[in-house]
Amino acid sequence: MINFEEILNKKVNGVLATIGENGPQTRVFQSLWSENNKVYFCTGSQKDVFKQLVSNPKASYCVENKFSPVMSVNGDVSIIEEMEYKERAFQILPMLKNLYQEPTNPNFKVFCINIKQVKTFSYAEGPKEYSL
Repeated sequence: MINFEEILNKKVNGVLATIGENGPQTRVFQSLWSENNKVYFCTGSQKDVFKQLVSNPKASYCVENKFSPVMSVNGDVSIIEEMEYKERAFQILPMLKNLYQEPTNPNFKVFCINIKQVKTFSYAEGPKEYSL
């Protein structure tokens, strides 16, 4: 199986898909880190993406791996309130200080996708699917 955590730990940009009132919604997002079959992100509580994740806690994240293959991870979403995760996000993305001032800001949210499925595609190998 592809080492998906190694790819996600490069703080890659990808497309995060959630489910909104009118169906699927996508937006470009950056992963923060991945470990223990989870990939972590952050956002603001006032944003539509956060409201969608609270309302329907399932998501998919697709990245174009520059080395091939294209990869998506799918699973259930958890909102993370522990301060150590928020502080880690601030360490990884120092520009968060400009947006939220500090990790204790109640509008600053960290969430993760608990990865249940990894899908890949390359022209050399075709589609592959792995369940965790």
